[in-house]
Amino acid sequence: MPDQLTPEHDAQQHAEPVDTGVAGLEPRRPRRSHREGAGRWQAPVVVALFVAAGAGLGVLWEQLWSPTRGIVVRRQWFVVDDQLRYDLDGLRNQFSGTALFTTLGLGAGVVLGLVCALFLARHELRTLAAVAVGSALGSVLMWQVGTRLGPADPEVLARDLPRGTVLPDNLELGSLGALLALPLGAVLAVGVVFFLLPARPGRG
Repeated sequence: MPDQLTPEHDAQQHAEPVDTGVAGLEPRRPRRSHREGAGRWQAPVVVALFVAAGAGLGVLWEQLWSPTRGIVVRRQWFVVDDQLRYDLDGLRNQFSGTALFTTLGLGAGVVLGLVCALFLARHELRTLAAVAVGSALGSVLMWQVGTRLGPADPEVLARDLPRGTVLPDNLELGSLGALLALPLGAVLAVGVVFFLLPARPGRG
């Protein structure tokens, strides 16, 4: 008969709805893990950490540096003693600013790199990129802060000063390659930690 239903169709019509749990609630959406959420703010925090450290290192660089002193002779500045003989110790000391910058940058880079690798969520590539960018910015800021806090260029000042005026040397980098000290130390520290220490379960 046309109106007769098969047992299968009758069972489908009278089948009760399946209980999905709590009535009136939609299925829960998958939550984003803490690891994914931490990745959003971790990179800016790392960059800000290195920038702040770079400014502080610039102040420390200028405070620890001992400038060479020279004398104005014929409107020019020379690293000489009172007898107008070249001061060999003073000439060698002119490179101390670059050496001190390199030492501070390398040491601070290693320490900050270890902090980022050991105490932040484990995002290898993201952390490494943030450390590279932040340390580069921090190194440039360290250089600019230190040189601006230091004495002015004595060769420029000597043009308007009388003979015999004693002036300190200005703080500068003998080579811009020293700017790589902070990024090199930071990136190496992060890379070594990520290579030697496996990610801990549940971390991040």
